[in-house]
Amino acid sequence: MDMKRSLLRAGLVLAVALGAGHLMQKLADSRTHTAELATPQPKKIEKVSAGPQAAPAPSPAAPQVALAALTAETPKLPPLTLLPRLPVLAPPAAAKPAPEASVAPDCTPRLSLTATPRAMITLALNAPCAPGQRVVLRHAGLVVAERLDAKGQLSLDLPALDDAGQVSVLFSDASITTASAALPDTPLPRRFAVQWMADDSFQLRAVEAGQHYGDPDNVSTEAPVSARGGYLISLGDPTLDLPMLAQIYTWPADAKTTADPVIEAAVTEVTCGRDLLGETVQSRDGKATVTELTVAMPGCDALGDILVLNNLAGNVTLAAQN
Repeated sequence: MDMKRSLLRAGLVLAVALGAGHLMQKLADSRTHTAELATPQPKKIEKVSAGPQAAPAPSPAAPQVALAALTAETPKLPPLTLLPRLPVLAPPAAAKPAPEASVAPDCTPRLSLTATPRAMITLALNAPCAPGQRVVLRHAGLVVAERLDAKGQLSLDLPALDDAGQVSVLFSDASITTASAALPDTPLPRRFAVQWMADDSFQLRAVEAGQHYGDPDNVSTEAPVSARGGYLISLGDPTLDLPMLAQIYTWPADAKTTADPVIEAAVTEVTCGRDLLGETVQSRDGKATVTELTVAMPGCDALGDILVLNNLAGNVTLAAQN
């Protein structure tokens, strides 16, 4: 009896369990059906690779500000180490301009000749690289030596002895500079010159019409211009080591005025007892003629005497004056 009850109780329990399971199944089916009706079915299903799915990103939360609690002690920072001051740099110096290439001076001598009244030639010589130098001037047989000034310049008036008016300048290095101042239309006056070198000294005197030799109005270095218009010019620098000197006499412009040039040679300790050498230059009608001059001087017992050479326009004669 008890067994049956137990079995019956068991059957009832099982029945109840089965009934409960059937009821649970019904409820589950009902929920599923309801869910299927409520949830729309996707139109398209995409396959994705297997693997862990990323969790959905949480919605951003409002920023939280956390204030650190102040402590009673403030941490001490290490002392600052100051960097040394930067040196004050001076402004860059302005670049110096490159020195200009030195230009060699133009040492070319320049000789200028100009025909001036009374048949004169004005000479201007500029040789900047030859200051103080000795130069030799040549013109129509006349030869004299002059000295350039501190700037290498020389200016003088030269009596023209021919129509060509050519003048050459010889420098110490043997170079020559030449120029001309032609006087073809200028009637040249009659002229007479004597020239010499170094100690072979001569003096020129002119005795014009109506005069006698030795008169105070003779044309000489003491009275270089006469009342009649005759004049005497001395050329050359006597202070040079080898002087080359000359004296030129010009006749008066009036052709009726006669003149007799005279050469004097003084007997000195330097000239006595030897021959003096020189040259004469005569200019007539624009033509120059050069003649050698040799004078045999008396012995030194005649110191102070003067030898006089006259008639130089024609034949030369020699006379002595005590």
